[in-house]
Amino acid sequence: MFIIKYKAFFIGLSVILVAATAILYGVYGLKRGIDFTGGSIVDAAVVGTSTLNLQAFQGTGVEVYSTGEGTYRFLSSKPYEEVAPIISQKATAVLQITQAQSVGPTLGKELTQKAIIALIVVVLAILAFIAFSFREVSHPLPSWKYGVVAMVTLLHDIIVPTGVYVLLSHRYGAEVDTLFVIALLTIIGISISDKIVVFDRIRENLKNSSAKRAFEDVVGDSLRQTFTRSINTSVTVVLALLALYFFGPVTTKYFTLTLIVGMIVGTYSSIFVASPLLTVWNKRKA
Repeated sequence: MFIIKYKAFFIGLSVILVAATAILYGVYGLKRGIDFTGGSIVDAAVVGTSTLNLQAFQGTGVEVYSTGEGTYRFLSSKPYEEVAPIISQKATAVLQITQAQSVGPTLGKELTQKAIIALIVVVLAILAFIAFSFREVSHPLPSWKYGVVAMVTLLHDIIVPTGVYVLLSHRYGAEVDTLFVIALLTIIGISISDKIVVFDRIRENLKNSSAKRAFEDVVGDSLRQTFTRSINTSVTVVLALLALYFFGPVTTKYFTLTLIVGMIVGTYSSIFVASPLLTVWNKRKA
Protein backbone atom coordinates (compact mmCIF):
# COMPACT_ATOMS: atom_id res chain seq x y z
CA MET A 1 0.00 0.00 0.00
CA PHE A 2 1.15 3.56 -0.67
CA ILE A 3 1.29 4.24 3.09
CA ILE A 4 4.12 1.76 3.54
CA LYS A 5 5.85 2.94 0.38
CA TYR A 6 5.91 6.57 1.56
CA LYS A 7 6.25 5.86 5.26
CA ALA A 8 9.28 8.18 5.60
CA PHE A 9 7.12 11.15 4.57
CA PHE A 10 4.27 10.37 6.98
CA ILE A 11 6.56 9.64 9.93
CA GLY A 12 8.60 12.75 9.14
CA LEU A 13 5.44 14.89 9.14
CA SER A 14 4.58 13.64 12.63
CA VAL A 15 8.10 14.41 13.85
CA ILE A 16 7.77 17.96 12.50
CA LEU A 17 4.41 18.45 14.26
CA VAL A 18 5.81 17.22 17.58
CA ALA A 19 8.88 19.45 17.22
CA ALA A 20 6.68 22.45 16.38
CA THR A 21 4.61 21.79 19.52
CA ALA A 22 7.77 21.68 21.64
CA ILE A 23 8.89 25.03 20.20
CA LEU A 24 5.47 26.64 20.74
CA TYR A 25 5.33 25.37 24.32
CA GLY A 26 8.82 26.69 25.01
CA VAL A 27 7.94 30.11 23.60
CA TYR A 28 4.39 30.63 24.88
CA GLY A 29 3.76 27.97 27.52
CA LEU A 30 0.30 26.98 28.76
CA LYS A 31 -1.98 29.08 30.89
CA ARG A 32 -3.24 27.06 33.84
CA GLY A 33 -6.85 27.49 34.84
CA ILE A 34 -8.46 27.93 38.23
CA ASP A 35 -8.77 24.17 38.64
CA PHE A 36 -4.99 23.98 38.98
CA THR A 37 -4.01 27.38 40.38
CA GLY A 38 -6.92 28.08 42.72
CA GLY A 39 -9.43 30.93 42.51
CA SER A 40 -13.15 31.61 42.10
CA ILE A 41 -15.87 30.72 39.62
CA VAL A 42 -19.11 32.69 39.76
CA ASP A 43 -22.15 32.05 37.57
CA ALA A 44 -24.73 34.82 37.32
CA ALA A 45 -27.85 35.72 35.36
CA VAL A 46 -29.01 39.19 34.33
CA VAL A 47 -32.28 40.22 35.93
CA GLY A 48 -34.70 41.96 33.59
CA THR A 49 -33.85 43.29 30.13
CA SER A 50 -30.61 45.09 31.00
CA THR A 51 -27.28 44.03 29.53
CA LEU A 52 -23.86 43.49 31.05
CA ASN A 53 -20.89 45.58 29.87
CA LEU A 54 -18.02 43.11 29.63
CA GLN A 55 -15.48 45.88 28.95
CA ALA A 56 -16.01 47.23 32.46
CA PHE A 57 -14.13 44.24 33.93
CA GLN A 58 -10.91 44.78 32.00
CA GLY A 59 -7.94 45.22 34.31
CA THR A 60 -9.85 44.02 37.38
CA GLY A 61 -8.40 40.50 37.43
CA VAL A 62 -11.84 39.07 36.68
CA GLU A 63 -12.56 37.47 33.30
CA VAL A 64 -16.15 37.32 32.06
CA TYR A 65 -17.62 34.86 29.54
CA SER A 66 -21.12 34.69 28.16
CA THR A 67 -22.54 31.20 28.78
CA GLY A 68 -25.95 31.76 27.22
CA GLU A 69 -28.67 34.31 26.75
CA GLY A 70 -28.41 36.60 29.74
CA THR A 71 -26.06 34.29 31.69
CA TYR A 72 -22.38 34.85 32.44
CA ARG A 73 -19.42 33.19 34.14
CA PHE A 74 -16.83 35.16 36.11
CA LEU A 75 -13.37 33.65 36.57
CA SER A 76 -10.60 34.97 38.79
CA SER A 77 -7.53 33.75 40.64
CA LYS A 78 -8.73 35.81 43.61
CA PRO A 79 -10.87 34.37 46.44
CA TYR A 80 -14.63 34.86 46.25
CA GLU A 81 -14.55 37.45 49.06
CA GLU A 82 -12.54 39.74 46.75
CA VAL A 83 -14.38 38.86 43.55
CA ALA A 84 -17.91 39.57 44.83
CA PRO A 85 -17.32 43.31 45.49
CA ILE A 86 -15.71 43.74 42.05
CA ILE A 87 -18.74 42.20 40.37
CA SER A 88 -21.07 44.45 42.37
CA GLN A 89 -19.11 47.61 41.53
CA LYS A 90 -18.44 46.97 37.84
CA ALA A 91 -21.69 45.32 36.79
CA THR A 92 -23.88 47.63 34.75
CA ALA A 93 -26.88 45.33 35.17
CA VAL A 94 -28.71 43.73 38.04
CA LEU A 95 -27.24 40.25 38.53
CA GLN A 96 -28.50 37.21 40.35
CA ILE A 97 -25.72 34.89 41.51
CA THR A 98 -26.76 31.33 40.60
CA GLN A 99 -23.60 29.54 41.67
CA ALA A 100 -20.30 30.43 43.30
CA GLN A 101 -17.38 28.15 44.06
CA SER A 102 -13.80 28.58 45.20
CA VAL A 103 -10.79 26.36 44.57
CA GLY A 104 -7.91 26.68 47.01
CA PRO A 105 -4.26 26.50 45.87
CA THR A 106 -3.76 23.26 47.81
CA LEU A 107 -6.61 21.57 45.94
CA GLY A 108 -5.24 22.95 42.67
CA LYS A 109 -1.84 21.35 43.37
CA GLU A 110 -3.54 18.07 44.24
CA LEU A 111 -5.54 18.11 40.99
CA THR A 112 -2.33 18.67 39.01
CA GLN A 113 -0.66 15.66 40.63
CA LYS A 114 -3.71 13.46 40.10
CA ALA A 115 -3.99 14.48 36.45
CA ILE A 116 -0.36 13.51 35.80
CA ILE A 117 -0.77 10.23 37.66
CA ALA A 118 -3.95 9.43 35.72
CA LEU A 119 -2.19 9.91 32.38
CA ILE A 120 0.79 7.76 33.43
CA VAL A 121 -1.40 4.95 34.79
CA VAL A 122 -3.54 4.87 31.64
CA VAL A 123 -0.49 4.69 29.38
CA LEU A 124 1.14 1.87 31.39
CA ALA A 125 -2.12 -0.09 31.55
CA ILE A 126 -2.55 0.14 27.78
CA LEU A 127 1.05 -0.99 27.24
CA ALA A 128 0.51 -4.05 29.45
CA PHE A 129 -2.81 -4.86 27.75
CA ILE A 130 -1.35 -4.78 24.24
CA ALA A 131 1.68 -6.85 25.23
CA PHE A 132 -0.63 -9.48 26.75
CA SER A 133 -3.17 -9.47 23.90
CA PHE A 134 -0.49 -9.92 21.22
CA ARG A 135 1.52 -12.53 23.10
CA GLU A 136 0.63 -15.17 20.47
CA VAL A 137 2.37 -13.14 17.77
CA SER A 138 6.13 -13.28 18.30
CA HIS A 139 7.35 -13.29 14.68
CA PRO A 140 8.81 -11.22 13.22
CA LEU A 141 8.30 -8.74 16.10
CA PRO A 142 7.70 -9.65 19.76
CA SER A 143 4.37 -8.55 21.24
CA TRP A 144 5.86 -5.89 23.53
CA LYS A 145 7.07 -3.94 20.50
CA TYR A 146 3.46 -3.45 19.39
CA GLY A 147 2.84 -1.88 22.81
CA VAL A 148 5.87 0.40 22.55
CA VAL A 149 4.81 1.62 19.09
CA ALA A 150 1.30 2.25 20.42
CA MET A 151 2.72 4.30 23.30
CA VAL A 152 4.95 6.37 21.03
CA THR A 153 2.05 7.21 18.73
CA LEU A 154 -0.22 7.91 21.70
CA LEU A 155 2.26 10.50 22.93
CA HIS A 156 2.13 11.98 19.44
CA ASP A 157 -1.69 12.02 19.64
CA ILE A 158 -1.75 14.08 22.84
CA ILE A 159 1.27 16.28 22.10
CA VAL A 160 -0.08 17.69 18.83
CA PRO A 161 -3.51 18.73 20.29
CA THR A 162 -1.58 20.26 23.18
CA GLY A 163 0.33 22.35 20.63
CA VAL A 164 -2.96 23.60 19.21
CA TYR A 165 -4.08 24.42 22.76
CA VAL A 166 -0.87 26.42 23.29
CA LEU A 167 -1.89 28.60 20.34
CA LEU A 168 -5.40 28.96 21.72
CA SER A 169 -3.97 29.89 25.10
CA HIS A 170 -1.68 32.50 23.59
CA ARG A 171 -4.21 33.97 21.14
CA TYR A 172 -7.53 33.64 22.98
CA GLY A 173 -6.55 33.04 26.60
CA ALA A 174 -7.65 29.39 26.76
CA GLU A 175 -6.75 27.86 30.12
CA VAL A 176 -5.76 24.32 31.01
CA ASP A 177 -8.51 22.97 33.23
CA THR A 178 -10.12 19.67 34.16
CA LEU A 179 -11.95 19.54 30.82
CA PHE A 180 -8.61 19.68 29.00
CA VAL A 181 -7.33 16.67 30.96
CA ILE A 182 -10.58 14.82 30.24
CA ALA A 183 -10.15 15.63 26.54
CA LEU A 184 -6.63 14.13 26.53
CA LEU A 185 -7.83 10.96 28.29
CA THR A 186 -10.69 10.65 25.80
CA ILE A 187 -8.28 11.06 22.89
CA ILE A 188 -6.08 8.32 24.34
CA GLY A 189 -9.03 5.94 24.66
CA ILE A 190 -10.36 6.52 21.14
CA SER A 191 -6.93 6.53 19.54
CA ILE A 192 -5.73 3.31 21.14
CA SER A 193 -8.96 1.60 20.11
CA ASP A 194 -8.26 2.48 16.48
CA LYS A 195 -4.67 1.28 16.71
CA ILE A 196 -5.67 -2.05 18.28
CA VAL A 197 -8.07 -2.67 15.38
CA VAL A 198 -5.22 -2.22 12.88
CA PHE A 199 -2.75 -4.24 14.97
CA ASP A 200 -5.30 -7.01 15.43
CA ARG A 201 -5.74 -7.28 11.67
CA ILE A 202 -1.96 -7.49 11.30
CA ARG A 203 -1.93 -10.28 13.88
CA GLU A 204 -4.60 -12.26 12.05
CA ASN A 205 -2.91 -11.80 8.69
CA LEU A 206 0.43 -12.92 10.14
CA LYS A 207 -1.21 -16.10 11.43
CA ASN A 208 -2.74 -16.87 8.04
CA SER A 209 0.23 -15.84 5.87
CA SER A 210 3.16 -17.84 4.67
CA ALA A 211 6.32 -17.51 6.75
CA LYS A 212 8.16 -16.40 3.61
CA ARG A 213 5.88 -13.44 3.00
CA ALA A 214 7.43 -10.04 3.70
CA PHE A 215 6.27 -8.28 6.86
CA GLU A 216 5.76 -5.02 4.96
CA ASP A 217 3.34 -6.73 2.57
CA VAL A 218 1.30 -8.11 5.48
CA VAL A 219 1.12 -4.68 7.12
CA GLY A 220 0.15 -3.06 3.81
CA ASP A 221 -2.71 -5.53 3.30
CA SER A 222 -3.89 -4.99 6.89
CA LEU A 223 -3.98 -1.21 6.40
CA ARG A 224 -5.90 -1.63 3.15
CA GLN A 225 -8.50 -3.78 4.93
CA THR A 226 -8.99 -1.38 7.85
CA PHE A 227 -8.48 1.97 6.08
CA THR A 228 -12.14 2.65 5.24
CA ARG A 229 -13.36 1.58 8.67
CA SER A 230 -10.93 3.91 10.47
CA ILE A 231 -11.76 6.91 8.28
CA ASN A 232 -15.54 6.38 8.55
CA THR A 233 -15.37 6.08 12.34
CA SER A 234 -13.30 9.24 12.66
CA VAL A 235 -15.53 11.27 10.31
CA THR A 236 -18.66 10.21 12.21
CA VAL A 237 -17.23 11.29 15.57
CA VAL A 238 -15.83 14.56 14.18
CA LEU A 239 -19.22 15.48 12.68
CA ALA A 240 -20.86 15.00 16.09
CA LEU A 241 -18.15 17.09 17.74
CA LEU A 242 -18.57 19.85 15.15
CA ALA A 243 -22.24 20.05 16.05
CA LEU A 244 -21.30 20.37 19.72
CA TYR A 245 -18.68 23.02 18.88
CA PHE A 246 -21.03 25.26 16.88
CA PHE A 247 -24.22 24.74 18.87
CA GLY A 248 -22.94 23.79 22.32
CA PRO A 249 -22.23 26.11 25.28
CA VAL A 250 -19.30 28.51 25.16
CA THR A 251 -17.65 26.88 28.18
CA THR A 252 -17.05 23.63 26.25
CA LYS A 253 -15.76 25.07 22.95
CA TYR A 254 -12.06 24.62 23.72
CA PHE A 255 -12.78 21.15 25.09
CA THR A 256 -14.63 20.21 21.91
CA LEU A 257 -11.97 21.70 19.64
CA THR A 258 -9.28 19.72 21.47
CA LEU A 259 -11.27 16.53 20.88
CA ILE A 260 -11.72 17.34 17.18
CA VAL A 261 -7.98 17.87 16.69
CA GLY A 262 -7.23 14.76 18.75
CA MET A 263 -9.59 12.63 16.66
CA ILE A 264 -8.00 13.77 13.40
CA VAL A 265 -4.45 13.35 14.69
CA GLY A 266 -5.25 9.98 16.31
CA THR A 267 -6.73 8.59 13.11
CA TYR A 268 -3.76 9.87 11.14
CA SER A 269 -1.26 8.22 13.48
CA SER A 270 -3.19 4.93 13.56
CA ILE A 271 -3.07 4.63 9.77
CA PHE A 272 -0.01 6.55 8.64
CA VAL A 273 2.41 6.30 11.59
CA ALA A 274 1.86 3.32 13.93
CA SER A 275 1.96 0.46 11.42
CA PRO A 276 4.76 2.02 9.30
CA LEU A 277 6.80 2.32 12.51
CA LEU A 278 6.44 -1.45 12.96
CA THR A 279 7.93 -2.03 9.52
CA VAL A 280 10.79 0.39 10.25
CA TRP A 281 11.58 -1.41 13.51
CA ASN A 282 11.43 -4.79 11.78
CA LYS A 283 13.78 -3.61 9.03
CA ARG A 284 16.28 -2.24 11.55
CA LYS A 285 16.18 -5.54 13.43
CA ALA A 286 16.82 -7.48 10.23
